[in-house]
Amino acid sequence: MTARQALWLVALALGLRLALAAVLPLTGDEAYFVVWGRNPALGYYDHPPMIGWWLAALLPWGDHPLWLRMPALLVSLVPGLLLYLLFRHEDPERARLLGLLGLFLPLFTIGLISSTDTPLILFSLLSAYVLHRALAAGSRAGYLLAGVLLGLALLSKYLAGLLALAYAVYFLFWDRGRWRVLFYLVAGSLPFFLINLYWNWNHCGYNILFNFVSRAQDGGFDALNLATYLLVLAYFYTPWLLWFVWRRRRDLRERLQGQPHRLWAVAGLVPLGLLLLLAPFKSAGLHWVAPFGALPLVLAMVLADGELRRSLRWMAYFALLQTAALGGLSLAPIEWLSGHPRYASAVINLKAGEVARELFALDPEGRFMTGSYSRSALLAYHGRRHVGVFGGGSRYGRQDDLLTDFHALEGETLYILIRRETADIDEYRPLFGQVRSHRIEVYGAGFTVLEGSGFDYEAYRETVIAEVLERHYDPPGWLPIRRCAFVERYAQD
Repeated sequence: MTARQALWLVALALGLRLALAAVLPLTGDEAYFVVWGRNPALGYYDHPPMIGWWLAALLPWGDHPLWLRMPALLVSLVPGLLLYLLFRHEDPERARLLGLLGLFLPLFTIGLISSTDTPLILFSLLSAYVLHRALAAGSRAGYLLAGVLLGLALLSKYLAGLLALAYAVYFLFWDRGRWRVLFYLVAGSLPFFLINLYWNWNHCGYNILFNFVSRAQDGGFDALNLATYLLVLAYFYTPWLLWFVWRRRRDLRERLQGQPHRLWAVAGLVPLGLLLLLAPFKSAGLHWVAPFGALPLVLAMVLADGELRRSLRWMAYFALLQTAALGGLSLAPIEWLSGHPRYASAVINLKAGEVARELFALDPEGRFMTGSYSRSALLAYHGRRHVGVFGGGSRYGRQDDLLTDFHALEGETLYILIRRETADIDEYRPLFGQVRSHRIEVYGAGFTVLEGSGFDYEAYRETVIAEVLERHYDPPGWLPIRRCAFVERYAQD
């Protein structure tokens, strides 16, 4: 494949991504991360802070979905670029083919949502690339930089710890003569890890509890979870590429003799293997594979030129199919779903701007809330105003615990969007002096809006907040916590 042909394919991939990113409706998670970006901090309830920092840098310049998705769009190009750079001096033409395979991986073709996985993918891949270059040059500064990039990945999401473990496996079992490199990696990454620990120490241990306690409560063997993970891997790599590599499996040992190839393979296969062991007990998702999946693609260099070309051709066709399908669904009239029992949810998720316009028209200066972090975030994004979470919510997305002080709302009037068209408002009467309901309709879906005046903070604290404190703010004894503003605010009243 010539360089000109490769550039045309890069342009095609970029065009498909831009078109899809422009038409996909903003998701609840994206809107939730915008809330992070509008409230910059050293940490957040669910995860370390990196994506919040990225969005905080973007938001002063605009909040159009396409603009907010630029980080994800650009990061989706990085796997292909780094794979090309890894082999360009060894075999430029095959390096272009391998880089294009990385570019057209199905997940990176449509994974255009800026999320906690976006910086994790970038810094994980950059760390692995810098480390392989540093090993080739014997550069201590390079080792340290690879550690810094690993630290930035850890400041993006805890899943980066699997890459750190993969490095340990590599230097302790595969390249034992250079095991001291691990000290540089630790030195480079430790300051960023300590930032997250410091924030958790002063903020209820929020994202440590969420990731290692709350989520750990889900368990139990389920063969369907394992099957799902295997399907995720098949989708990520495509069945045809896996089949071609399997046919060349006897050539893999020779390919792994090259140090940069071996490092990348181990850095990818160790996390994927550990996730395979975890998969029967946890629900697998594409976000499991995304940070590490491109690394084992170095093994595809064992393929013949024809196999690489066929794999790339079929991936490009699949990219066109995915883009057309998702783009078509995004542009389809939402009324097509009107007969579905969850039509109201679809309207909120896909037409949140119109819902926000009808909702805020009830009282342009009012205080609005919903029972869901996702719905609140979507309405906040489209209304460019804070929308709180009322009620117990769930263990997910409790960032509003840091933002809303219900004590300060004593006696206020609150508007609460209820997804159902008809709702029993009697359950809200003990929390307000007076309640009444409004009805709004968007695209034929009806919603109830509770208007509660004279908010009774004490009643809310004794019922809702007391349960939240017991369910979400009871840390284990092994977790040291210096301060917890939520507990200080409510438990000591």
